[in-house]
Amino acid sequence: MHLMKSIILFFHLYFFVFVHCQGQLLKNNNIAIGLSYIAGYNVAPNKIHTNNESMNGMVNGFQLDFLKQVNGTKNWHKTYGNPRIGISFRTIFMNKPDTFGINYSLLPFMQFRLLKHKNSEFSGKLGLGSAFVTKTFKFLTNFDNRSISSPINFAVEFAAIYNRKINQHLDLNLETGYFHTSNGSFMMPNGGINIYYLKGGLSYFFNETPYSKMKPCDISTTYKKVFYTTYLAGAYREQGTFAYRRQFPVFSFHQAVMKPINKIYNIGLGADLFYDATNALTDEPDLIPSQIKESDKWLSAIGFCNELNIGKLTVPLEFYFYVYDLAVIKRPVYVRFGLTYFAHKNLFVGCYFKGSNNKYNTLGSDFMEFALGWRFWRNGN
Repeated sequence: MHLMKSIILFFHLYFFVFVHCQGQLLKNNNIAIGLSYIAGYNVAPNKIHTNNESMNGMVNGFQLDFLKQVNGTKNWHKTYGNPRIGISFRTIFMNKPDTFGINYSLLPFMQFRLLKHKNSEFSGKLGLGSAFVTKTFKFLTNFDNRSISSPINFAVEFAAIYNRKINQHLDLNLETGYFHTSNGSFMMPNGGINIYYLKGGLSYFFNETPYSKMKPCDISTTYKKVFYTTYLAGAYREQGTFAYRRQFPVFSFHQAVMKPINKIYNIGLGADLFYDATNALTDEPDLIPSQIKESDKWLSAIGFCNELNIGKLTVPLEFYFYVYDLAVIKRPVYVRFGLTYFAHKNLFVGCYFKGSNNKYNTLGSDFMEFALGWRFWRNGN
């Protein structure tokens, strides 16, 4: 019954937006509205506590997209060959609905064209946004939902997508990807929702399918000098057991030496310094943060950094391993990704997810850090 009501509500929303916005959207070029069906598999972070059965299972859902192929009026449009950008409204009906409920997400996204033909293209896709879940962890009534403990969460999506022109207005899209929902360890438990999915649907362009407006990417650059970037960040996390939850702040100092490969991609080496009790408290349910020695909270790591540049935005993806203090470290490898915004030429703010492999062999959230930093270019560039 809940599934049917949600489907009816979704289609009412779709047709309302279609009818009432069509007149306005027709004034703009390269704009489309899309509808897709999603089939996926949820990898749960735990098993049922009473019988040890798996909580994994099939999920399905729908997605409403508003998208546009940009028109080349900005430098980054030309750099990426007039890519597609948009925003997705997604509804996923989880397996074991009494435990996991329904996942609603709002995901701004961008497609990165990898291969293009006259009437089709193959792209990578990145989406970063937020999610609302209808069922959360409750100690007495919903103990098995170790995935989510807060209704509002962060959401991220990595995907590969194939688009093909059907006629003057209709476009086919086929997609496969990974979708992750987490609260960034602001509340526990936070095993996260991890869904691998297939998606297929149609997009309706109000003028015409814009394949003739695709351009070759212009990513070459003559400036390839090494630069230095650094930031200070703070975070808050919750950790512990169901009987006792521990809250504490985290601070980090990040620096990296980076080299531009082209206009859109930088690569480099980085070093992190943390004031963080997470590792010392991991697998120690009887300890509290005040019992951790100050010396055990100071950690350092080195790693490999990647950056993807999109106008004033940068999307980092980093792989690190701890080098100090190895006597304290329980999970030696971590990843970091998120979004950086350059408020000025060199001044930036950022929000980054730091996570490591947990005991369930899924990506576990350490914390979300919020950063303020500066980029130093050689010769004042």
